[in-house]
Amino acid sequence: MARILVTDGMAQDGIDLLTKAGHEIDNRKLSADDLLKVIGEYDGLVVRSATQVTAKVIAAGQPKLKIVGRAGVGVDNVDVPAATAAGVIVMNAPLGNIISAAEHTLGMLFAVARLIPQAHAKLTKGEWDKKSFVGVELDGKILGIVGLGKIGKHVAQVMQAAGMSVIAYDPFLSPEVAKELRIEGVTLDDLLARADFVTLHTPLTEQTRNLINAQRLALMKKSARIVNVARGGIIDETALADALKKGVIAGAALDVFETEPLPAGGPLYGLPNCILTPHLGASTEEAQVKVSGDIAQQFNAYFTYGRIINAVNVQLRVDPAIDGYLAAAEQLGAALVQTLDGPLKVLEVTARGELAKFDTKPLAVAALKGALSKISTQVVNFVTVNQVAQERGITLTSASTAQSGDHDGHLELRTTTAAGSHLIAGSLIGGQLRVTRYNEYPIDLPIGGHLLIMEYPDRPGMVGKYGSILGEHRINIARMEVSRIDGRGDALVLLTLDDPVPQTVLDEIVATVKPTRAYRISL
Repeated sequence: MARILVTDGMAQDGIDLLTKAGHEIDNRKLSADDLLKVIGEYDGLVVRSATQVTAKVIAAGQPKLKIVGRAGVGVDNVDVPAATAAGVIVMNAPLGNIISAAEHTLGMLFAVARLIPQAHAKLTKGEWDKKSFVGVELDGKILGIVGLGKIGKHVAQVMQAAGMSVIAYDPFLSPEVAKELRIEGVTLDDLLARADFVTLHTPLTEQTRNLINAQRLALMKKSARIVNVARGGIIDETALADALKKGVIAGAALDVFETEPLPAGGPLYGLPNCILTPHLGASTEEAQVKVSGDIAQQFNAYFTYGRIINAVNVQLRVDPAIDGYLAAAEQLGAALVQTLDGPLKVLEVTARGELAKFDTKPLAVAALKGALSKISTQVVNFVTVNQVAQERGITLTSASTAQSGDHDGHLELRTTTAAGSHLIAGSLIGGQLRVTRYNEYPIDLPIGGHLLIMEYPDRPGMVGKYGSILGEHRINIARMEVSRIDGRGDALVLLTLDDPVPQTVLDEIVATVKPTRAYRISL
């Protein structure tokens, strides 16, 4: 189904999931120049932390490249703004290495408290030196956690069991959650001033780059120690090295660095109170299997169903209870726009009945994406849909109402052109999208494939006329739905066809039947 390039290795479990789904996998290490040469041949790219997915790589991947997947949490090796501008989805696997990263943090805490690596290194040289490695206990000390996500919470729980009191700085930490976790929420400066040990668990952003600088290091106790297993660049490494040399703080343990691999001769090398590991936070057998499996399942969900999971540049979170309506909204949007006799300027999406209980704004975005995909030559996906709509001057509105309409759990799309209002509505019935209304006509028709819609004054013999024309051109009618509002007025006919209707055939039908309206829809 898709060609996927894997450049930083991937657990076999993940490879197997992708190949079983029918994808072609190319698993190989490439230089930066070689990556630029071949990336245009692939639909998806899976990386870890080594491959740098630059703006040049994104550009070279166009127009084929659709997804970049990071088998891990951080995406600072991916130019996300460039990917977003090109309509490329950037996904990560944020849950697979939580325990591994937390446990490496725990190991670093014990190591920096007791100088375990330094003592080991000296003993392996044949030196029995106890006096140089007098450590401190963690029990009874204050642990300051910067960033109380899943990793930070796990570290807090384990170290509370070890006898530490925990304070935390996290802008999103509510008093209720803090109380439940037995954690005191504080400001960053207060945390640095009070903590005996500090651990960092934030992503690298413009706001967190050099978050721990010379000024903030100076706030810490001279006996304090800091651990970073999150992302390189959160700590100013030059300032940290200077603080360690001058005794501003007692120690540090780092697993991540601003430049990786850590350049030889850097200021952190050779410091007796600094422990360094080569980005091992996710380097456990279990984590590699988990993140590889997670990213593989996310790729499969996208290439098979169009579902987007854990995308860092798509703000689309759909409640699992209405997940099936995402594709339904797209199809309804694509169908509606093909029946318009003027440019799309406003799209109103209303969720009715049971659907109104959920956040249905993502469904409105999906409907807009479906519509734009039929009228725009640009790349239209959940990354670019808002930008494309803005460029075309299209306004999207969404609403919800408990009134159920034709069916309970009912999605309604409406737009207005110079010729009047146009409406299409549908519902998932038995997991299948059925159109339940077109304009004022009630109908019940599974939607998909090729359709011909006509509205005409109902009179005898009309079905035979257009049926004969389609038959002459070997276009088979798979399903037919006829709707009338009252008596012998206008009729709406929807034909599901095995093949599309060429313009010449449509012209012949229009000349013979003389419908008020006639539209071709292809889904």
